[in-house]
Amino acid sequence: MSARAASAPPGHPGGAKPKVCFVLAYRAPDYIRGRALCAALAGSGAVDLWLAVNRTKGIRRYWQSIRQLLHVRSNFDPDVYILGFRGHEIAWLVRWLTRDRQLVLDALMSPYAAMKEEGKLGLLGRVLAPCWRRYEGAILHLADAVLADTHLQAAYYRDEFRLPVDKVIAIPVGAIERAGDPAIPPSTASHGPLRVLFYGSFLPLHGMDVILDAAASLSDLPIEFDFIGGSRAQARQFRAACNTRGIQRYTHRRWVPLEHLLQHEIPGADLCLGGPFGGTPQARRVVTGKASQCMASGKATVIGRIDEDYGFIDRDNCLLVEQGNAAALAEAIRWAHDHRAELPAIGRRGRALYEQRLSGRVIGDRLLPLVRQLAARHATRRLA
Repeated sequence: MSARAASAPPGHPGGAKPKVCFVLAYRAPDYIRGRALCAALAGSGAVDLWLAVNRTKGIRRYWQSIRQLLHVRSNFDPDVYILGFRGHEIAWLVRWLTRDRQLVLDALMSPYAAMKEEGKLGLLGRVLAPCWRRYEGAILHLADAVLADTHLQAAYYRDEFRLPVDKVIAIPVGAIERAGDPAIPPSTASHGPLRVLFYGSFLPLHGMDVILDAAASLSDLPIEFDFIGGSRAQARQFRAACNTRGIQRYTHRRWVPLEHLLQHEIPGADLCLGGPFGGTPQARRVVTGKASQCMASGKATVIGRIDEDYGFIDRDNCLLVEQGNAAALAEAIRWAHDHRAELPAIGRRGRALYEQRLSGRVIGDRLLPLVRQLAARHATRRLA
């Protein structure tokens, strides 16, 4: 996502189009979710869109976003504000600054669920979880609409925080889409190593222990695992876990530029681990951004099964495995090694499924009616 200073869209006359401001103050300003939402809105031509997006990752990001929001509010007076994931830290301030305008909160994943269900932050997270639940519930109720990525996650928000049924909208996480069909490299020769890629933030729902247990059981095969992500502490723990399990055929990098990931790392892999594999309650409700991105890139992708029908078919448009099951994941990777000539076709069918169920077109079809509805609600209130 371009983090340029907020400015008026070309040709904006202040006319009938809904006016939308997308606000983001996330440590990863180029995160796929925000870019996908903005691309769907901007590409539709049906709204005028401004960005109030941070440029840096540190604490200054909050001031950067709020300063741009103030500029947009003062000069262009949007009808609808969308506070992108994760906007929990500034939600109260954004709600106050936007006042009587319509506010959409992109909840995507729940920090409360991460602390309670997945042990995020360890003992501290479990202690803080009840207090955070009250805070998270309050900002969900303050918003005029809430976005989740699946119907399962939307149902969780409605049930856990007692939200109205029509307030939570399921919109796919999306991906960064390229014009035209993705260039899918041919599979490697049958005698070469199978290149398996995982990237992400090493959250509990990703199931790193499951992945490493699967990798350890595949030491008899020429499979090279490439891991990208994790904090400094997680990187140390990750390498120690690899040593303990005797995993030798792997590389690990904490970070690569997003464009390099999209142009080289994903296209260069034979198989991508989309997950989630953790088997946590939240993991069983979501489709990960990496799964969506790898499918959009036309790569054969291993998907962790959830209890919502997205059309995932094992060994047809993906490799589908039960979550929390290292043996099942290892079997899927072993099958990919033995049938690598079939992987490009699986990737192409996965791309077709992405277009049908997860793409920017689907996001636009669900998000634009919501934006129009909220803009009309604002206009009605202003005239009342």
